Parts: sequence; structure tokens; C-alpha cells
Amino acid sequence: MSQTLRPFTTSPVLSPRPWGGRRLVEYGKELPDDTSIGESWEVADLPDDVVPYLDDPRSRVASGPFVGLSLGDLIASQRAELLGPVEPTAEGRFPLLVKLLDASEHLSVQVHPHQGYVATHSEARLKTESWYVIEADPGAVMFYGFSDGWGEREVKARIGTPDIVPTLRTFQPESGSFYNVPAGLVHSLGAGLLVAEIQTPSDTTYRLYDWSMEYGREPREMHLQQGAASILLDPADATSLPPAQERGVRELISNPHYWIREHRTHEAIRLADRPGPRVMMVIRGSVAIDQLVLGRGGTAIVPAGALDSTVAATSPSTVLEIGIGT
Repeated sequence: MSQTLRPFTTSPVLSPRPWGGRRLVEYGKELPDDTSIGESWEVADLPDDVVPYLDDPRSRVASGPFVGLSLGDLIASQRAELLGPVEPTAEGRFPLLVKLLDASEHLSVQVHPHQGYVATHSEARLKTESWYVIEADPGAVMFYGFSDGWGEREVKARIGTPDIVPTLRTFQPESGSFYNVPAGLVHSLGAGLLVAEIQTPSDTTYRLYDWSMEYGREPREMHLQQGAASILLDPADATSLPPAQERGVRELISNPHYWIREHRTHEAIRLADRPGPRVMMVIRGSVAIDQLVLGRGGTAIVPAGALDSTVAATSPSTVLEIGIGT
């Protein structure tokens, strides 16, 4: 292929969930009728066997000369232009997963496997994630780690039952707040929250409690043994930030897997002077990236070879700039 790889949009992968809703319509997503959509995978490139419940867990190029190709296809033919010095996954795929989550009901109380668990369980994939809160209904809560005073034995004796809930620390997040959710941290996104989720390319989730009685939902599989072995009571990198109060740029997180910067501006956006591609997600407002125009909920990839692109907010905007750890 002789075409130059420039910034492009991707087609989202929509994931029906029992806890999902319809709010993603307001963020430009075309949802199927009469279906609760919990997740819009904006940038995804996972193997089929990792996500068997989706027909195709890969977002496709939606603009430019490479329309229809998956990110893995682009890596196979345009690796240097797309990734620069960044390594793909072991399967040769894009090493990042970016989603929008719409919770009309509580998500399961869950935990993702940490590196120690993954090292001895080949079926598990490391999953570390971060949440940027886009909308929070009045009174909406998130469950985030354990309250002080609970020991490992007490916690593990309660998993699989509603008795796990009183052990959890709860927050009432505000729009614009940020929460890092490291592997091993027990958590649950509460009803009435819409968040951007940035994570490692994994779908390994161990459910500890699923609110089936509270919502009358069909029971789903629990993962009590795997979950108990994955719990960390107090991960060191469980951090949060309140909403920014002024315009400007701030770094939300930087870990070995990814980094995130928040831009609050109505002017030109200067990309970070770091190697590798960028995922640009518009939280509010509108942004032009070269010839692309993105509204609220719009996402584009700026390849590593196109970091000279012009990026500018065309109205007062909040934009996430997401890079990959090197």
C-alpha cells in the first residue's frame, strides 16, 4: 500500500450489557433498537477467542484510504507509520482498548487479574484500566476498593453474596473526575454514570457479586475462586483526581501501559512530545484534526508518523489525549 497513513476515525464495536442503557445515542452512536448497550469500544483490536460474545471485537478504519481494515491489518502493513517505536501485542495487535461505558444499573462487583496471577494462569490477561467520568447523575456512586479496617480473610468470606457490598469504599464522582483502577482493585461502576475507560487490551473480568436480586437480572457466571486469588486490598496505584477548575492541560495518569492527558481549551491543541500514536477522544465540544471533524463522543487515531497533524478545538472543548507506554 502506497498511501500515507494520516489521522483516521474508527467504527465502534457496540456491546450489549444487562446494565447498559441508551445514553450513548447522545454521543453519536447508532444503537440498535430495543437493546441496552453498555459499552462502545472506540478503539479495539482483540482476538476472537478473547471476546467470544462479540461477532468481531475489532474496530475498523472508518475514514481515509484504509476504510474497513482492522488495526491489526494496519500493523501488518503499516507498522512503523502507525506505531513508531511502540510494540504491538504478542498477537500483533493494537496494544490499547478505549471504550465509552453507559451504566443505567450497577455493574458487577468485580476484579481484574494482576501480574502475579497472570504469570501462573495462562488463560488470564492483565487488565489495568482508568475511568474518566463524563456524566454523573445526582446521587450516582462508584464502588472503589475496600473501606478501612477490612482484612483479606473477612473480604474473601463475603464474595458471592450481598455482604461484600458493605466492605466497599463508595464515592459520588463528579463529571470531569478521574479514577485509576489498577489490576487487583475490587470495583463496580454505579448506575447513572457514563465514563471513558482506557485499559490494557484484555477482557478478563472476575465477577464477585452481580446485583441479580436487586435488579431482577438473569444470573451470570461468578468467578469466586479466580477473583479471590486476584484481590489486592490496597494497590499502591489506586489514585483519583477531582475535576479541573480551569482551562489548560493536565496529565491524569502515566503507567507502563498508557498515559492520558486532559485538554480543556477552545484553541489549538499541542500533542505531547512523546513517541507513538495517539487516541484523541472528544468529551465535550468539537475538534478538528487535519480534515477530520469530531463532535462529542468522537474518537480518532493519530498515527505515530502523523504527529505533525493540526489539532484544534473549534468550540470550548474537553479532549483526552491517550498515548501508549513505551
